[in-house]
Amino acid sequence: MTTSPVHDIDTKYIRQIQQQQIALALITAERDAAVRERDLARARSEASTKLIEALLASLRPFGFSRKRFLSAIRRAARTVPDQGPDSLQHTVLFDGSNRILGARPLDRTRP
Repeated sequence: MTTSPVHDIDTKYIRQIQQQQIALALITAERDAAVRERDLARARSEASTKLIEALLASLRPFGFSRKRFLSAIRRAARTVPDQGPDSLQHTVLFDGSNRILGARPLDRTRP
């Protein structure tokens, strides 16, 4: 079987293009995973900030006001979306408020 030099060159470049497309797909997948991780970390950070702000707002000269704390947490939870990476804030607010209030934590796995 004889092959032409043009066919060999075409085959060579087609294989190079396919390898480059595979490499590009892998890089794109890694980038997307890094963006998701960044969004989740930002959501955790924002929820922690809201939790600390609620805790500070509920401190009074003679102690801790559970009523003010719960009110601040509920207000913060209403501003958090129910879908997307920001929805992770609900979990952080719930777990953090349970720890602060001394409630028994549920056996929950963190995403």
